[in-house]
Amino acid sequence: MIRTIRSGSLAAACLSLVILLSGCWDRTELNELAITSATSFDKTDTGWTVTYQVIIPSAISSGYGGGAAGSGGAPTTVYTTSGKTIREAVSRSVLESPRQLYFAHNRVLVVSDRAARSGMNAILDVYFRQPEARETVNILIAEGDPSRMLRQLFAMERISGEGLQALIAKESRIDSILPAVKVYEFAMNIVGDARSGVLPEIYIGGSPDVNGTDQLAETNLASRLKLGRLALFKADRMVGWLSQREALGVAFLANRVKFATFSFPCGDRNNQSQLGTFRITKSSTKLTPRLDGDRLTMDVRIRTEGALEEMNCALDLLEPSVLHQLEARLKEEVDRIVDDALAAVKAQKTDVLGFADAVHRHDPKSWERLKKNWDGQFAKIVVKTDAKVKIERVGVSTKSFKKLEEKNTE
Repeated sequence: MIRTIRSGSLAAACLSLVILLSGCWDRTELNELAITSATSFDKTDTGWTVTYQVIIPSAISSGYGGGAAGSGGAPTTVYTTSGKTIREAVSRSVLESPRQLYFAHNRVLVVSDRAARSGMNAILDVYFRQPEARETVNILIAEGDPSRMLRQLFAMERISGEGLQALIAKESRIDSILPAVKVYEFAMNIVGDARSGVLPEIYIGGSPDVNGTDQLAETNLASRLKLGRLALFKADRMVGWLSQREALGVAFLANRVKFATFSFPCGDRNNQSQLGTFRITKSSTKLTPRLDGDRLTMDVRIRTEGALEEMNCALDLLEPSVLHQLEARLKEEVDRIVDDALAAVKAQKTDVLGFADAVHRHDPKSWERLKKNWDGQFAKIVVKTDAKVKIERVGVSTKSFKKLEEKNTE
């Protein structure tokens, strides 16, 4: 009898504890979320305009893309909200969307040049303050309306937000002209010693925009998303653009070149038909600052190796003297690329080359004095470049086709 009473009391106690459990009071079902793959920001006279590229799961599962382009509905929907602040604009999405925006899978941020010139602090503050936002998304700059980039469709990617991320990641890895910059990397750059940064440009080449799945049925799209120039930032504000050639020079100086391809004069310097193409397969840059009173000199040591991929000069590549001549021409071309980049960034007083970090590491005591007017110091710095280029491979043919053609006509 006593045992039965104890068992009943224990069961009652357990039942009361179960009743007191709160359960998943703050759960959110998947079908209540609007998963964003890309976001754009634009600054207006009255506040901020935020555009969202939201994934439509049913359209993706229907087989759009992957050999069935145009066979279903669009895989994403794009809409825009506005507010005096970024978060106010985001909160107003509930006025036109039945689902709650979810940014954890956001791939890329596209910022208008107008917003970038007014300052990136507000955008960075939002991303570092919100727990669901990831600081590993890539940032791109668009001249004009950035929402166009989110509406433009890729022919070979189901979700254009993922396509944009893959595009800049591939370029950064294969050609080294434009870097793939993530939110946290950009934030670290503009608060670092040099207080400067860079972001790549995205634009739509061609017309009209491709924003309907029926347009993907064509073999040649009327327009495509393309990477363009390099945006320069002083602190959080954009101050100008660099061309792709100048961007490559910045990559050389900042030791960011992994692989790259460029042309060079292999014959007469003024003859544009006598050109060769060189593919960099290995490159390294070492910065060594030297301080003599108030005179700052930066020694830049560049060592590059690669292969000849094209030769439109009648040269015999078996001759060592010919290879030495081509290596000298390649060195001259690298020097010109670096000089163009130096002139451009010095004009804007934006040290995106890592010079400030090099001085700080080399002479911390002098840096405490120099950093007070680093913009002025950077504009006056004397740069001495020591570049060497080595041709490791000339391809399977040791003579250019033009050389063989001349031999056959003799």
